[in-house]
Amino acid sequence: MSILVYKQRHRHPNKKDTPGANYAHIRYIATRPRVMKNENADHGLFGKMEPGGVMEFGDWRDVAKAVYANSRKGIVMYRSVVSFAEDTARELLLKDQKSWQRYIENHIMTIAEKNSIRRENLKWAAAVHGEKKHPHIHVVFWDQSVRAKNPYTPPQIPNAIRVQMIKDTFAEKILAYAEEKDLAVKEMRHISDALVGRFEEEMRCKSPGRFRAAAKLLEAELEQGFSYDGEILAKLAERLSAIRASLPEHGRIAYQFLPQEAKEKTDEAVEFLLENVPEIRQCFERYVDAKCRMAGLYSSDDSWLRKQKENFEKEAGKILANRVLSGVKAICRLEKEERGEAYLKSHREYLASRIVMEALDMLAQMAWKQEEDLPDGQIRQGELSKEAKKELFQKNQDKGYEH
Repeated sequence: MSILVYKQRHRHPNKKDTPGANYAHIRYIATRPRVMKNENADHGLFGKMEPGGVMEFGDWRDVAKAVYANSRKGIVMYRSVVSFAEDTARELLLKDQKSWQRYIENHIMTIAEKNSIRRENLKWAAAVHGEKKHPHIHVVFWDQSVRAKNPYTPPQIPNAIRVQMIKDTFAEKILAYAEEKDLAVKEMRHISDALVGRFEEEMRCKSPGRFRAAAKLLEAELEQGFSYDGEILAKLAERLSAIRASLPEHGRIAYQFLPQEAKEKTDEAVEFLLENVPEIRQCFERYVDAKCRMAGLYSSDDSWLRKQKENFEKEAGKILANRVLSGVKAICRLEKEERGEAYLKSHREYLASRIVMEALDMLAQMAWKQEEDLPDGQIRQGELSKEAKKELFQKNQDKGYEH
């Protein structure tokens, strides 16, 4: 894996859900946990929508609305991400949002030019996610002048961007490496791709596997940004309020301690999510399927496996229930804050959308963990002893997460 990770994607502009998905992606990169926020703001979105310097946007929704409108016109919204390992970012002095702003401003034209976007037509918005192991920056960019009916980005383009950014970012380090290897280059601008390749290989040998986890996570991050029907969010918000109304004024808000009425309303909200958000249903089924495959290593008894599947569905349901209750906790906190009620009234759907994203994120992580723990995902009868199967199965038992 490269010393600099660059990924690029886009959703086809002709798909019906693309405008909403692109809007949601802006919301995701601007507001997700660990985003480096703008000064005195609740989000971290900055970029260039007008001529001049980089600016920190006052409200991420303004950018999201512009992205939505462009998507409706058929303009391609490109999603990209640049990432380094933690120690590499530290070496490059990428320690806060301002330093990342300067970095991407210095390299944004490399991204634009390789995508055949002229400077005067380029618009972009970005946010930095300060993940400990793989700090990275998301950049959404587009060509304001064109509409692409059938866009296609050859893989050579992201690779060319990656190579050029390595040349520009690590020029001095590459030259020092070249001299050390008796491959001296006379002028910095003539650093060859072959030399960059050898430099990368050297880095990989020194730190094997250093970027694998980051690249895997970034693949998932680029796919974030789901579109939700406003009516679904409104109905979910109503359900959150109904759960809150059924709770006593004091006491711990956790599924196992809920009064019966509140528990029933929480179960209804979980069923509502599973029925109305296909992405959550898909992750729910992935989790249950992975657990069932793990159980199948221990026994082939159909009745026992059916019982286990019911238990796994309850586990997944409890994970979702506690995600729903995190939204109820947020409502309780807002009720106690000055001006919290006013905020709650104007942001009910936003709160509901965060619950959807958190639920999806939690289920996806749990499903991924279960699938990773399956031994190569390909265990045939007889490959494990009975005790080994039992130990593996019991190791991967989950009781449901309270968050």
